Amino acid sequence: MAREHKETGEERPVSGFTRRVQRTGISSLSITLPKSWSDSMNLQVGDVLRFRDLGAGRLEVRPARVDSPEERRQRLLRIDATDAAPNLVSRLLVGGYITGQDHIIVTARTALTREQRREVRHTVSHVLGMTVVEESTDSIEVQNFVDPGRYQLHRLLGQVVRILRSELETCLAVLRGTDGAALEQIGTLEDEVDRFYLLMVRQLLLASDDFQVARDIGVESHHYQIGYRLIAKVIEVLGDLLSGVAHDIAQNLAGFRKLAKTDRTSLVTLITRFDERLRRTMEAFDNLSVVDANAVLNEIAETQPAESTTGDSLARQVKERTVAVAAQRVVSNIIMATEMLVIVNEVTINRSVEPETVAKTDRNVAMG
Repeated sequence: MAREHKETGEERPVSGFTRRVQRTGISSLSITLPKSWSDSMNLQVGDVLRFRDLGAGRLEVRPARVDSPEERRQRLLRIDATDAAPNLVSRLLVGGYITGQDHIIVTARTALTREQRREVRHTVSHVLGMTVVEESTDSIEVQNFVDPGRYQLHRLLGQVVRILRSELETCLAVLRGTDGAALEQIGTLEDEVDRFYLLMVRQLLLASDDFQVARDIGVESHHYQIGYRLIAKVIEVLGDLLSGVAHDIAQNLAGFRKLAKTDRTSLVTLITRFDERLRRTMEAFDNLSVVDANAVLNEIAETQPAESTTGDSLARQVKERTVAVAAQRVVSNIIMATEMLVIVNEVTINRSVEPETVAKTDRNVAMG
């Protein structure tokens, strides 16, 4: 074990400091602070330290003069839009939002162009909690009003999955003969998926910096935060793919309804099977069931070769080229969406053997 200078009495393993608890007075316990840390904080006799119970046996200690994570999040972010390329301001706004910036001012040396103003307003309208609060010729001030710890992450994720399944139900109903007007709502639902995705990423990035936020949203483990970030991105990609399915059906609805019964049935079966796998995949993730996740993975591996040929088979049988191409895209999107489910199920299995999970159970692996 590596040690600091002998006269300090400090022991410092490679992974951190250790201290032996000592009794002070009749009922108090105490430890000394590591010299290297107190020097780096420039601590002096009489300085005040702030303590915060982080739970799970962890205690945060910091000088009272150091900004808290909540105070850091209030710092102003300025974006200089002078000569900015198209979409760059929008992407920087989104970046500021998900990294926890609550106050953003977009400026230009002369004046913001009409296109830049339109870009800012469009972005703000598609982000939960982001609002334009002041505007002048050369600046736009944006404020974010979302409390990062207000919503538990699993609830947000559950809502997004319900939106995705609603999109699938609409596509299936239209293919079975109901009014195609319902497909017009898919664009609105896709916007909701994107909004929830950005909010989830914002929460996770803030949680990685602030344990209180992590506790509030129910994702205290750094391993879990990484896994949830991946799941959130997968869900966002699923939203794009399913929106593409709905768009192709809407644009070629008359042609899809002219398909032979067996061809239309094969499409309905493919989408129905995916919807069921999505449900089972997310239930396995929520319940941390390695058995159910493994079962979905085995089923996908078994049926994927046959499913991947469905698009080519439809294309050969459909005479109208635009409909044939649209049918191929629908099948391709469902196949790619199925690959996304593979990622979620793998995360579920990996999470079951992460140290934080194993520590909560009496078994090495929670089977079921």
